[in-house]
Amino acid sequence: MSFIASALRPIAGALILTIGTVSAAVAAGADAEPEKKPLWEMNLAAFARYGESYPASEETQVNIVPLPFPIYRGKILRVGAETGKPVTTRIFRRDRIKLDIDFGLNFPADSDDIDARTGMPDLDLLAEAGPELELQFVKGPRIGNAFLALQLRGAFSFDGLDPTWRGLIFSSEFKYTRPFYDDRSELRVRLTPEWAGNEYMDFFYGVAPEFATAEREAYTAKGGYLGTKLNFSLKHELNDEFSIRTGVNFGFYQGARNRGSFLYTSETTNGVYFAFLWKFWESDRKVDREFSD
Repeated sequence: MSFIASALRPIAGALILTIGTVSAAVAAGADAEPEKKPLWEMNLAAFARYGESYPASEETQVNIVPLPFPIYRGKILRVGAETGKPVTTRIFRRDRIKLDIDFGLNFPADSDDIDARTGMPDLDLLAEAGPELELQFVKGPRIGNAFLALQLRGAFSFDGLDPTWRGLIFSSEFKYTRPFYDDRSELRVRLTPEWAGNEYMDFFYGVAPEFATAEREAYTAKGGYLGTKLNFSLKHELNDEFSIRTGVNFGFYQGARNRGSFLYTSETTNGVYFAFLWKFWESDRKVDREFSD
């Protein structure tokens, strides 16, 4: 019971923050209908992130990525259209039920920059993909849109182009979206508790015997509760060519299954990210409003 209470406390606190932000957005938001969007856009983007080196790490890192950034708003495949998720799909959609493929990404980390991992292998880029079932239970221009999603993803780490299987991760996600002040801005709030299998947990928290030291004991990670993420993001179109996307992330790891690992070093984490996009081309073809949000 104490474990369940510990796991639920950060979720309850995060939910209170979410409800407060949602209420403020409802009071301030506008009721304007979104305009149609181009099927294709080509952008030049600058993306910067500051946050935890890995889940439940007290160490932080900065990632800066300048890159071409295409946006595609297809009926099934969508690239770059949603803040916080570079790739989404719409395999099946009926009224307020949607079946998609969900994607996730963890940036690589240099172990020499992380005190707890000194002398251990680096953490490679971790990519995740799997099915997502999403249910919409609130819909309207005045109150916004609220969703509950169930997600199961398989994870692979990449050392160059060589993939290694890293197990499964399951999450249940509450998401709220609505226009913010005008139809050029959109607020998104996500609350995501996560659970993972042995292999996934071992990628972050396992310590093989050959990497054990006097302070860092050998440890075999176990599957279970990973933690809860809370994200607030805002997408704003400055004009027809320039837009910004910014967000704040919080991680709550109280009651996590592998808090006994030497590599578990913080119960709470936070971070920010910012992206600036310049649209230099768009297609003449527009998408219907059903597929533009």
